Amino acid sequence: MSTLAPITSELENFLKPLHIDVTKAHVLAHELHQTFRHLAAESLTQFLPTPISESILRPKGGHEKGRYLAIDIGGTNLRVGFVELLGSESAPTSNGDCSEDRKASNVRRALEKLWPIQETLKRGNPDSLFAWIGSCIAQVVREGVEAFDLKRDSELPMGVAFSFPVVQHTLSDATIMAMGKGFAIDSKLDLGALLANGYEKSKSPDLPPIKVTAILNDAVATLVSFIYQFQEDHGHKAAMGLICGTGTNATIPLRQSILNPAKLPGKITVRADDQVDDVKIAVNTEWSIKGSVQPLRELGLISKWDIQLDAAGEAPGFQPFEYMTSGRYLGELARLMFLDYMKSHLGLSEKNLPTQLLHRFGLTTTFLSHYQPPHPPALLRKLEAEFPPNTSELPFEWTEEVAVTLYHIARSIEVRAAALVAAAIIGLLACADDIPLSRTLGGETSQHLTNGNADKINLVIGYTGGCIVHFQDYLSDCQSFLDSIIDAEFGDHAPVRLTLSPCHDGGITGAGVLCGVSQTKSKNVRQTMKFEWTPRERVSNAMTHHENQNGNKHDCDVQPDEQTALLQTGQQAQHETVTTSIDRLDNEVEDSTEQDLLLACSGLESLENPTTPAPGPIKPVPARHTPGEEEEDPEADIANDGDEQQPPSFLVNTHPARFRVVFGGIMLTYFIANFDSTIMASSHPVITSYFGASHAASWLTTAFLLTSTAFQPLVGRLSDAVGRKPLYLLAMVVFGAATVWCALAGSIASFVAARAVCGLGAGGMMTLSAISISDCVPIEQRGTYQSVINVVYGIAAASGAAFGGLLADSLGWRWEFGIQLLPLVLCFAIAVVGMPAHLGLEEGKEKQTLMQALRGFDFKGSVLLTTSVTFLILGLNLGGNVLPWSHPFIITSLVIFAICFPTCLYVESRVERPIMPLALLHSTPRANMVFSNFIAAFLLNAILFNVPLFFRAVLLKSATQSGLYLVVPTVTASVTGAITGVLISRLGRLKWPLVGGAVFFLLGSALLSAMATTWPTWAYLLCLVPAAVGQGLQFPGTFIAVLATSTHREQAVVTSTLQLWRALGFVLGVACSSLVFQNALLRYLVAYVSVPDAGDGHGAGEEWKRQFIERVRSSIEAVSELPEGQAKDQVIISYAAACRATFLVCLGIAFVSVALVLPVRLPRLGRK
Repeated sequence: MSTLAPITSELENFLKPLHIDVTKAHVLAHELHQTFRHLAAESLTQFLPTPISESILRPKGGHEKGRYLAIDIGGTNLRVGFVELLGSESAPTSNGDCSEDRKASNVRRALEKLWPIQETLKRGNPDSLFAWIGSCIAQVVREGVEAFDLKRDSELPMGVAFSFPVVQHTLSDATIMAMGKGFAIDSKLDLGALLANGYEKSKSPDLPPIKVTAILNDAVATLVSFIYQFQEDHGHKAAMGLICGTGTNATIPLRQSILNPAKLPGKITVRADDQVDDVKIAVNTEWSIKGSVQPLRELGLISKWDIQLDAAGEAPGFQPFEYMTSGRYLGELARLMFLDYMKSHLGLSEKNLPTQLLHRFGLTTTFLSHYQPPHPPALLRKLEAEFPPNTSELPFEWTEEVAVTLYHIARSIEVRAAALVAAAIIGLLACADDIPLSRTLGGETSQHLTNGNADKINLVIGYTGGCIVHFQDYLSDCQSFLDSIIDAEFGDHAPVRLTLSPCHDGGITGAGVLCGVSQTKSKNVRQTMKFEWTPRERVSNAMTHHENQNGNKHDCDVQPDEQTALLQTGQQAQHETVTTSIDRLDNEVEDSTEQDLLLACSGLESLENPTTPAPGPIKPVPARHTPGEEEEDPEADIANDGDEQQPPSFLVNTHPARFRVVFGGIMLTYFIANFDSTIMASSHPVITSYFGASHAASWLTTAFLLTSTAFQPLVGRLSDAVGRKPLYLLAMVVFGAATVWCALAGSIASFVAARAVCGLGAGGMMTLSAISISDCVPIEQRGTYQSVINVVYGIAAASGAAFGGLLADSLGWRWEFGIQLLPLVLCFAIAVVGMPAHLGLEEGKEKQTLMQALRGFDFKGSVLLTTSVTFLILGLNLGGNVLPWSHPFIITSLVIFAICFPTCLYVESRVERPIMPLALLHSTPRANMVFSNFIAAFLLNAILFNVPLFFRAVLLKSATQSGLYLVVPTVTASVTGAITGVLISRLGRLKWPLVGGAVFFLLGSALLSAMATTWPTWAYLLCLVPAAVGQGLQFPGTFIAVLATSTHREQAVVTSTLQLWRALGFVLGVACSSLVFQNALLRYLVAYVSVPDAGDGHGAGEEWKRQFIERVRSSIEAVSELPEGQAKDQVIISYAAACRATFLVCLGIAFVSVALVLPVRLPRLGRK
């Protein structure tokens, strides 16, 4: 059997930036010790304390008994189950046992279930994620009711382990900080309330309510679990909880005196004999956050590959230590290094390499965990299986030398990670006074800790996580570095020994243990002592703390009062513990002056993130509320929102003034586009009559909508690559040129062609306008901005409807297009000056050229979709209208559609970036919303297209009057849309606009189908109102709901997909309603129009009838010009019957829309 050859000098030099030895690790441990002490005292985002002291779990730890519901929310998985605490009678794990196969005998887990957290949930709205978590909890509780006979009327206590940073107010009250690890959920959310709300949504009457009694970070939970299961004595101590898996973190008990007082929890539970002024409390260090990076940088431990990895991450610069020591980042780091080596040392290009290796996270940590010798051929086979060489663009073959190189890269990454974690462990233990590190490297240690060497203490670190267990030799190397650093520090007289001991599944176990501790505490009668600061003393204490840390005093107006602790003692007989209550500086402070004073004196802009600059003040973490409070006072959070001026992270640092300019320009674009569309709605009978082509009226709208439909997905995809601005400007140029063409058209064919080109520009303008607003406005505030959009839409639509017919009757229809040019030029100028060039570009990604972006575009899908829709419309519009259904052209058109559309679906299901993502159409709720919105667009255009025909041909109104009638529905839709947007923002509920909109479209279609020629004018106008209300409800409601169930990164493609299906609805609404109307009209004219007697001078006979029918179908104007008599009445009756048939079809389709939205379940919007 062959063995690995020695590492070459070339490869050794290549790997040198990752090299770390014991000497450097020893130095790093000292540097991290000082850094950690500084972070504990200063940072408000790291070293986050919990409300429970070390003494609660020691030495009485392991005594609690009971069965408790527990959940563990991790970065990739959710665990829910029952944790049974068996107490000290069951022997806990022996101390210092580091074997992987040992079993804990005083803890039992029952009915435990594990679910992977889907990417769609990670990227979605918090209510979606926590509603899903609530449904999982309900499943386990249901099984618990059956297995344990749980009482449905008794609250079920639940402990929560959470894998992300939280600000802990009390044991059961915590606020989420920014999550990371692929989660799009922002901070400032009440974790307990979210879980309770999520469970209530899935809870049936036979299930008991839950009560969140303990919340803790997963690293804290690991420590809690480890202490409970650990048998401590004078020589063995459970010192730390360590996680090194999807991410990395550690928890350790620290004294209050070294912590920043501004972040101390409101209450700390201690024992009666503790020193209340300086107890040790469990502290979630969050050591992976950026505050820990300085020693790594100073010692040259951050390589160019680390910088490259960090720059491409979700939050560059946020978690450098985590990128270097854990999770999928180890595999990605190896991929970057491997690619660099093959390019720089082997001379290969990307075309020579397998496709998977070129994708981010294409080389996984899991693969590298098992990528180890025995010999090179085995490594080669693993490499070939994972990255088949035949997937490269150019011929390529793996070699044993390259396979061994990858192993050495993985090994170097692992050794460095093990050294970093070992140094960090020692630095933390020194902060806890468990290891007497010297103040300076090589200096003297504290005598009281080094004496008595015979009583060497074994400090045991409970660890969990896939990386430290499985990634190469991570665990053994970490233990080796711990031993070596201690030896380098103390030599033969070390006062401590460090041991890594497994504590797997510590998250869910720790949650159950702490839940048991809190329940045991609440059941017993105890002596309570409160150690409280008055409000002014709290500020003074924080000021003094800051002065002591910085050696200077800030210029503050308030003089601190004497800092006196008020110790209140209550005497009762069976009291066992002391509860320390230190008021915490948070949102519960009613006097904002107090908070401002502390911020001013601390030199910080915010309590939440002092190292991140913001263009405005940051709103404090909102107070905890119960699920019912939000319903009782929906305006409370809205009022607070006005204080927050910090833009969301995806605002790409757009200044508020610039945003107002951009938003104003976009609103003007909306005005022009909607003015243009409503002008066509009221004046298309005039234009088609001018060219003598009324039977082809649908093509004026169809050509426009067809091209805009085909172009919208393309522009959405391209804008992700090149940015919004260049495509937005190009779309306006195309729209302006086509508008001039429309004004100058000399034939119906030329006009239709101009409208088609106009559709290209309008599709780009409208899509990019919607996407740009999504880029700049948080989803929680989108409803408010949507109401502004609806107001602008209403003004534009009303103006178009009112002035369209007036312009056509007075100046002529060509001026309808000429007057659009001046505001369009203004829009262009605003966009050039105001719109940021980088809008829409993902941070850390380079801007692509147009040709680069086009390489990944789905041209096949675009061509097939456009071809399908085009030939479907051709077949439906011409069949039975211009040509008989048996005509070869009609048959060919429908056959082409029948072939192209299924082919399009097949292509879209396999392409990487489809123009029509089928994933949106496969599952609720987004599929229901997209199709319901498609039907709403279908009905809206069918109604708007055919109502003017009723007014002109049946009621014999002028173009001006018809246009004025359309003002009513456009204003109604605008007002309704504005109200809908505001209500969505205030209530946070998303379903009611969808259901209400579908029902109003149903009612509107029913009323329109019942219209008679004898009604008064106000009755016709009243019939137009319900459908307009449906539009105002459903369009903004669906748009916000789809965005709320999608991540920000999906918003461009989701917006363009929704616009695509809405545009398809507009196209088919006109085409299909025209199909029904024209065929019905022809049938009714043939049935109702009678051939006059030969003596009346009209050239009686079938030929006269055919010509007469052709004339009244080709020109609406011809109907009003007919002389009064039987023939005119017969034509009017035929038009009325055709309109009724069209609206009855709309009525049937509206029923489908109602059926689609009724079963949909949507999350509630969060608050910003």
